[in-house]
Amino acid sequence: MEESGTSDNSNVTYIFSGHDHTLGNSLRYMLMKDPNVEFAGYTVPHPSEPYMNVRVQTHDGNTADAAVEGALKNISWVCDHVLTTFQEAKEKFKSGAK
Repeated sequence: MEESGTSDNSNVTYIFSGHDHTLGNSLRYMLMKDPNVEFAGYTVPHPSEPYMNVRVQTHDGNTADAAVEGALKNISWVCDHVLTTFQEAKEKFKSGAK
């Protein structure tokens, strides 16, 4: 991941290598749920290029880095929760419990 932009750490474009809409849309969604984020959007410039750009603008006094880090942690938590719920449901099904 690279950062491009100015010294304004509340207005940053991140360049993710090797990622596409799967992470981009999830990250944009989580960022927009953050009340400190004013704008979040992503683009995949071209399907044959392995890059995804994520633009983040936060309200004054908040950093884009903190917002992205928090959003990525939330995505990780949601994935862990879905995996745990699936595994519990699978075990319940195998045991014949209702």
